[in-house]
Amino acid sequence: MIPAGNWLLTRPLKINFMTLEELKKLHDKTCAICREVMVKKNSDYTGGTKAKNIFANFESARYLGIHPVQGIMMRIMDKIQRINSFTNDKELQVPNESVYDACEDIVNYAILAKAILTEERKELAKENEEIVLAD
Repeated sequence: MIPAGNWLLTRPLKINFMTLEELKKLHDKTCAICREVMVKKNSDYTGGTKAKNIFANFESARYLGIHPVQGIMMRIMDKIQRINSFTNDKELQVPNESVYDACEDIVNYAILAKAILTEERKELAKENEEIVLAD
């Protein structure tokens, strides 16, 4: 059964699907927007342009006993819920953030999660190397 307020599921599907070229252009444009937004927000959320730790705001999750990537996943869920609200209501109540902004935030959060996991993997490899050398 289709949920009552979900207009995307209940309306007739009359979509002219984009071509692969159009999809690649959308991907390129989205990545450029995401990169610009990430740079700006990173400065705002981590202590300004002179801050040393680009993950400072996510690292603070450790004070609550939460892994930074789990904190990021919670933020992704917030964005997913905004998108869900949009698909149900056809509008968002906060006018200064669009559904596209929420999609771009999810992309950026995924990249930040990957970056943190990459750094942790490097640190583990370094620790393992030090253990092997010590033996």
